[in-house]
Amino acid sequence: MPDARAGDAYSRLIDDQVNQERDRKASLESRGVTVVTTSSALATLLFALTAGLTTAASFRLPGSAKLPLILALATFVLAAVLGLATNIPLRYRGPTAEALGNLCNPNYWDGAAALGQRRVAEVQVRGLQYSRDANAYKVVLLLSAIGCELAAAGILAWAIGEIIYG
Repeated sequence: MPDARAGDAYSRLIDDQVNQERDRKASLESRGVTVVTTSSALATLLFALTAGLTTAASFRLPGSAKLPLILALATFVLAAVLGLATNIPLRYRGPTAEALGNLCNPNYWDGAAALGQRRVAEVQVRGLQYSRDANAYKVVLLLSAIGCELAAAGILAWAIGEIIYG
């Protein structure tokens, strides 16, 4: 049995990192959808609250509550838009079909295993960098969406306080 080479260990590490980045992408996109769902639900509740209160014959919406209600709605909408943006298809680059087809050329196919493994690792590492860059952008979008959602919840609490105590 031949001795294991360092390249085998490196290859496993690179494969693991590529898989983790794919999982990270899926997680970010899923969380973005969750922000859309919760922001939409809270904006709907905001509409229901406003509609329910303003239809009561004896109720008059305090003027001091109008600004926070508008700000809460705008911030919930912005959170939802940013959450949706986490699902924008970004450029996750990998080898082209043509480049992969070229590897079938006997000059490459019949080459040394270590050389082939190294070339595959180089391609994976380049793709990993593209994935990390794209996912870093999705992180910014997701954190911004969550920040907007938190701000909107606080603004909504302000509006409710104005309605109750204003």
